[in-house]
Amino acid sequence: MKKFKINLTSLIIAALIFGLGGLSFIAYIKTRDVLNTNLEKQISSLTLSSSAEVGLWLLAHKKEMEVRASTPLVESGDKNAIILYLSKETRRNKDFEQFFIADNLGDAFTDSGQIGSVANLDYFKTVMATGMSVISDPLISGRGGNQVIVAAAPIMKDNKVIGLIGGNINLEELVKIVTSKKVGEIGNAFIVQQDGLIITHPDQKLIMTYNLLKDDNGSPNFRDAVQKMIQGETGFTKYSFQGKNEYIAYVPVPGVEWSMGVTVPVAYVANQLRYLPISFIVTTVFFGSILAYFLSRWLVSPLTDLEKFVTELNDNLQKKVDDYQLNSPVIEVKSLATNFRKMVAALQETFEELESSKGNLKDEIFERAMIQVDLERSYEELGASEEELRGNYEKLQSQEKLLRESERRFRSLLENVQLITEIIDRDGRLIFINDFALELTGYKKEEVLGQSYVEIFIPDDIKENVTNWFRESLSNKTIIIYDLDTPIRTKNGEIRFVNWNHTLLFDSEDNVSGVASIGEDITERKQFQERLKHMSFHDSLTGLYNRTYFEEELRLFDEDVYAPVGMIVCDVDGLKLVNDILGHSTGDELITITAGIIKKCFREEDKVCRIGGDEFAIILPKSELSLVNHASHRVRKAVERYNLENEEFPLSLSVGFAVSGKRKDNIRNVFKEADNNMYQEKLHRSKSSRSAIVKSLMKALEARDFITEGHAERLQDLVISLGVVLGLADPVLANLRLFAQFHDIGKVGIPDRILFKPGRLTDKEFKEMKRHCEIGHRIAKSAPDLQSIADYILKHHEWWNGEGYPQGLKEESIPLECRILAIADAYDAMTSDRPYRKAMSPKQAFAELNKNSGSQFDPKLVPIFIEVNNSDQLSIH
Repeated sequence: MKKFKINLTSLIIAALIFGLGGLSFIAYIKTRDVLNTNLEKQISSLTLSSSAEVGLWLLAHKKEMEVRASTPLVESGDKNAIILYLSKETRRNKDFEQFFIADNLGDAFTDSGQIGSVANLDYFKTVMATGMSVISDPLISGRGGNQVIVAAAPIMKDNKVIGLIGGNINLEELVKIVTSKKVGEIGNAFIVQQDGLIITHPDQKLIMTYNLLKDDNGSPNFRDAVQKMIQGETGFTKYSFQGKNEYIAYVPVPGVEWSMGVTVPVAYVANQLRYLPISFIVTTVFFGSILAYFLSRWLVSPLTDLEKFVTELNDNLQKKVDDYQLNSPVIEVKSLATNFRKMVAALQETFEELESSKGNLKDEIFERAMIQVDLERSYEELGASEEELRGNYEKLQSQEKLLRESERRFRSLLENVQLITEIIDRDGRLIFINDFALELTGYKKEEVLGQSYVEIFIPDDIKENVTNWFRESLSNKTIIIYDLDTPIRTKNGEIRFVNWNHTLLFDSEDNVSGVASIGEDITERKQFQERLKHMSFHDSLTGLYNRTYFEEELRLFDEDVYAPVGMIVCDVDGLKLVNDILGHSTGDELITITAGIIKKCFREEDKVCRIGGDEFAIILPKSELSLVNHASHRVRKAVERYNLENEEFPLSLSVGFAVSGKRKDNIRNVFKEADNNMYQEKLHRSKSSRSAIVKSLMKALEARDFITEGHAERLQDLVISLGVVLGLADPVLANLRLFAQFHDIGKVGIPDRILFKPGRLTDKEFKEMKRHCEIGHRIAKSAPDLQSIADYILKHHEWWNGEGYPQGLKEESIPLECRILAIADAYDAMTSDRPYRKAMSPKQAFAELNKNSGSQFDPKLVPIFIEVNNSDQLSIH
């Protein structure tokens, strides 16, 4: 056992040392690989982002030069003005040392007026040959002798290159950008040009002096990396240079024939792994020593004691188990010893039970033999009973055959009737139903036969009445007259009305055995009658009671039993204006909304009626003056809440009310009083309500006219500038500005599918679009602020030659304001983008105006408009 103990301990310690040592070695390798991988990603990502940043920096300077090249002043060729402009640009842009202009022969002058030639320089040849902007390789500046790069852009005229504009950028700016890119505190970034010459580097001595291709001291990996950089490739590699091992990542710089590289020493990774193996070894030795001690104390010794205890217990299996005990400091070993003792005790008890079971088994065998004898006797008795049952079964089959034949004849008769045919037994269960009834109700036979007829087919609200009727009919032996049109419920919950004919069925002893019923489905007839009744008393648009019902109710409420009777009359303000502007469909929608608001304000017993196109009346039975006044207040509050939630289209109601006395009064007089009160309120608010509607239409125009964003503002400037030149008075100019802002207000009445259509309109759609002049005229006439320009809005699409719309006016009969707006509106439309075309240039738009002068536009106004706006364009330039 001692040898086992030593071997086990040694084996575990050896396994621990080798296991931890192997894991330590793997962890070291993996950590090194992860550091290398992360370093490669970091350097490559930094190099790529830095190269992109340098490319964007160069591109931004090229774009600046392109903007300066497209300046009209540069294109004009005015040398003195250009020198002044370049001098200002030099002072304003700190990145540029100087600017210069060169013609197509290479003759150049700078912002200081100095003259020279750039004809032999590569960037001049490239710009003249390609017509594209370029960034040159580093050069020596003629002004300060500094190292610079040149950003040059072509000067174009009539799609031809007539020269270039260039700007000298101090190389130090580029060096600052590149040298700011580092990996920690050890990595360096640099740029080389295509011939291998270093452009930027943290070591100032190497800039524009050190050529990578001419250095023979580098390793093969270094020379290979330099070749790939010069060829514009992207990569990452390890190389040796001047006795040092380094990593390098390189990418081309966008837009130029340069390449950027970032280097990091290999020692950067090794330094981070220096102490990792030592820490792994110390950890392994420490935990191995601790584990060896605990294994010896808590595992090997207790197992030895347990083995000795089990051997003694096995050798003395027949003795009393309590004589054997094992004390161990290990709880698990002590528990195992206790379980062994319990197992031995259980085995001893099992041996005793087996001896006792032998006698019981003999008694059970004897009892089963006696049961077998009894079973044989029972089989003989069952055989005799089976013969008797077979005879009875044959008799029943004969009777059943006769019954089936009788049933078949009866069923054939009932199945051919296109009526609901049913038979219900005295317990209320359905015992027959024909196919017509099944098809009508949607049930299958197996779902209803034998089930309670009332529970399946009768609606819940009349189940109790039908059940009572059925019981009384069976009790009195006669059909009680109840309701010949009792409805039934189909499988999907639909209610069908049926006209029934019932007959009692009797058995041979004259007892009632059930009820046979035949019914005709009259649902469609019933529904048609209900629709006719509903239509005769209800308004088809709102669903409220109509004028006919209202008149009937007036006669009914003329009785004292309903007194006092309140009457409220409401009228929708401005409905005719809405119908005229936005069409009757919008007016109908407003009526429907009003009906819903009013109905929610009254009790179930109150009668809410629509008695006219825009008029509603409410009858309030048994209502005092305070109650009617409160109800009228509820209506007004409900309208206010609606307007707060729907600001785009306000609702206005005029409300009047009256109440009868407690004695009999003529109810029509109450109605007339309420109607008069309503009209008095309507007279006071008609002007404000129409103004509110017009204001909402103005807001709707602003919200919908997103396609021509800024159109009204530009148009105001155009018409006012022309009006001022024509010498129009200030009031006329004020109206002209208002006219430019609201000339298209009638478009609120044009459907969105036409107003916002991206393509050209069809003839039918254009005819609809032309209605906006008349709609706008009606809106302006209704708004006090716009009445002065209502006539202009109607005529702003008339043509000089009389081919415009809507009145076909011509020449001087067209108001001057309309002729001014027509020119300005057409010019702004042509010079603005549309979904189906791009904007024209001002020059193209002027040509189009001249083309249509004398036909669409006033021939006297067109040249004045062009002169005014052409001078504005030149002043802008």
